[in-house]
Formats: sequence, structure tokens, C-alpha cells
Amino acid sequence: MRARRAGDDKGVVLLITLMILVLIVTLVWEIFRVGARSAQTGAFGRDSIRAGLVAEAGIAAARVALREDEGDNNYDTLDEIWSRPVPPIDLGEGTIQIVVEDEERKININRLVLTNGNAPDDQRLAVFQRLLEILDIDPSLADAVVDWLDNDETPRVGGAESAFYLSRKFPYKSKNDLFDTVEELRLVRGVTQEVFEKIRPFITVYSSGKVNINTAPAQVLMALSAGQGEADVGEITEALANEIVEYRKDAPFQKIEEIRNVSPFLSDLYKTVLRDLLDVRGTAFHVRSTGEFAGTTRVIDSVGIRSGKAIQWRYWRVE
Repeated sequence: MRARRAGDDKGVVLLITLMILVLIVTLVWEIFRVGARSAQTGAFGRDSIRAGLVAEAGIAAARVALREDEGDNNYDTLDEIWSRPVPPIDLGEGTIQIVVEDEERKININRLVLTNGNAPDDQRLAVFQRLLEILDIDPSLADAVVDWLDNDETPRVGGAESAFYLSRKFPYKSKNDLFDTVEELRLVRGVTQEVFEKIRPFITVYSSGKVNINTAPAQVLMALSAGQGEADVGEITEALANEIVEYRKDAPFQKIEEIRNVSPFLSDLYKTVLRDLLDVRGTAFHVRSTGEFAGTTRVIDSVGIRSGKAIQWRYWRVE
């Protein structure tokens, strides 16, 4: 939430210290439970339990870091205590690796329809279609996503409703409601595994719906110029998106209107398109913690919503 300056490396040291502290407390707290359970299992079972326990401690450490960051949370960047790359922590017999990123860096596909579910949000739909084009994916896929979300059974030109899904080998109905997880997108017509892997890093179902311009990748920044008024104003090119990325490294955006400082073109675009799409902070955070013990690995993939000092987990998967 501030430009990097000399001594900020102490933040990384602080994060590692927090992680180790939480690890110690968690491991001690769980030692009796692990002992009781491991007595009933073999060596692999014991190592799996310990690896899972280390991964859980990593999630707890990330939660501490996000809560610590909240005290100065006017804006979030890629230079925060939680967002800076942290090397694997050596625990002797095992290691832990923790990665945290804000979900506001992505486009929320649940926001492609209006809140009543009766019709698409034309501006956000245009942004999503542009993202698909940037990723070399057929933009008509957006129609199928909208059909999955909207509350009717009338398919759009490139979409599909229950009549299509019920004709498949393993039939099911169109949900006609919001996505609960990003993985649910695999149920939508046209979303092959290849398409899903290509689009997955750039979409979410957990964010506020606005995009954090301090953390968004170039592909998302380019997509934001789509929508109303674009024909008169123009679009964010790859070169301009990279210019935004470079600009924020030295001067993070503290308010959304500061994007106008990057170029006169963005000043015009802000007035017509960008104002309702941007943010400078995160509310949802993806935390992936990998615990390894004696060659056995367990991963916890989670998403938490930060509200004040509280973190509420909306997604939790153990791998």
C-alpha cells in the first residue's frame, strides 16, 4: 500500500517470522491429536497427517499476514507483506510454501448479469468478451456463460440452456444462478480443459466485481477498455497496459482516478468507461499453502474474504 523503499525487505522477514510462529503454535496445539491418529495408521498416514497440518499452519500464517496488513489498508499492491514472493520455509523434515494473491486482480464472471439475473450487464459482458479475444478464445463463449447465469431458458446466439445440457451423455440442467466456484465453469458449453486452463488465471467468482489496477495483469487491463463509449475513445493496447504496470511499480495508485496520470488517453477513458470498473484494494484473497513432510505433500487451496480484521473462508479444498 505504499511504494517500495529501502528497508521494506524487513516486511518479508516479518512475514516469515509470523509464519514460523504460527507453525510452532499450531504444531504444538495439534501434537496430541496427531499422536492419537498416527497410532492407528502407517508411516505414510502419519506423514500425510503431518503434511496436512503444516499446510493448515500455512493458511493460518497467511491469515495473520492479511490481518496485519488491514491496519494500513487504503490500497493494495504487489509489494505488500502478503503479496511479496516468499521462499519455501525449511522445517527440517519438511517444508512449507505459501502463495497469496488478491482476487480483485481478476474479472468476476458472476457480474456478467445484472443483480436481478434478468439480463446481462452489457459493459462487463463486453469486458469479458474482450478478455476472451486477448486469450485467443472464441468470444461467443461469453453467451454460454451468461446463459448459465441468467434466470431464463432462452439461449443466446452462442449460448446454451437446459435443452442442450439435458441432451448430453450425463445430463444436467443449466444452473440459471451464480457460480459457486471457478471450477464450475467446466460445466458450461464450450469450456474444454484447454480453454479452462487458459482463462483460469484471469477470472474469479469471489471478488467485489471491480478490478484492482495495482495488481491486475496486462491482459485484464487491456480488457477493461471494452464497453460503452469505446467506439469514440479507443482501447487499451498491450503497450499501454504494460505502461500502467511499470508506472504502478514506482507510484502505486492510491485512488482510482490516479490512472489518469499515466496518459491523456486514460484520462478520457476514465470518464467514459473505467470509472465504474476500477478499485485500488482487495477484499478477496486466494491462499495456496503446500505442506511437505518426509516426501509426502498436501495442498490447501482456499479463498478468504477480508472484512476489517476478520477473514471468512469462502472456498476450501485439500489436495
